Amino acid sequence: MPKVMRDQADGLRRLLDRQGMRIVRLSSGAGGRGKAGAVLNLAAALAELGRDVLILDENPAGHGVTAELGLNPRFDLDDVIRRRRDLDEVLVRGPEGILILPIARGASSLTQLAVRDQQWLVERCSRLSSPVDTLLVDTDAGSASALLWPGIAAQEVIVLAGGSAEAITSGYSLIKRLNAEFGRREFRLLVSEVSGEPEARQIFATMAGVARRYLQVSLDFMGHVPADAQLKQAARLRVPVVSAFPSAAAAGSFRNLALSITGWPHAQEDGSGLGEFMRRLIDSSRPRAVAA
Repeated sequence: MPKVMRDQADGLRRLLDRQGMRIVRLSSGAGGRGKAGAVLNLAAALAELGRDVLILDENPAGHGVTAELGLNPRFDLDDVIRRRRDLDEVLVRGPEGILILPIARGASSLTQLAVRDQQWLVERCSRLSSPVDTLLVDTDAGSASALLWPGIAAQEVIVLAGGSAEAITSGYSLIKRLNAEFGRREFRLLVSEVSGEPEARQIFATMAGVARRYLQVSLDFMGHVPADAQLKQAARLRVPVVSAFPSAAAAGSFRNLALSITGWPHAQEDGSGLGEFMRRLIDSSRPRAVAA
């Protein structure tokens, strides 16, 4: 698509799409193999569709999406909270126009903020200079996450499960934990590192049956990402596979996944922007801090 036509299409989309910022949380069991790459490639595929994507990277330094890109961010959300840096200075700019906000240190500071500092942070997030219509939360592998508190639950929770017995077990353990701690009863399952859809469907059927029987939890099959040598090569090059090898099988899978996400209905947890997300996050942190 020519650039002028693409810009016009993007402008029209933003004019018509006023349902709010879509929030999607991606999680994996202990180890988290392939999760950061999945987040990065999904973000790149969404950006190809004209979405303005911001990734909240909750992983500690040396892990997560920034590490996947070979980056070592100097700042974190905590630097914004302590007013050492402006929010736009902390943002990391990735490929395809993707924005990344490292938050590993800052998330734990929210419960300690005075009311006026909370208000200031919400206001600053509301005035983010770059547009954002899709928020992907890259959570710390195996963690219940500081970002799934009651009242701020992501609209959709995607659990990444691999083809190995260990990956399946750890993925189920995470679902069990999120169900026990937060009462979450619906999850989407993304199966990676498999030979094809038949194997992915078989893994899904097994996990869905066990979750339904023992947890009364519902799993929805989101799709699969095949084992792909070009996906691994793109990871070595520190770029999304949809950019490096557009015709790769894995690239096609991520595009299908991105297209599926754009068709999901918006939920009440979706906010009008990053400021609204931050406000809900701060508000819901108080009862959790008291309980702790």
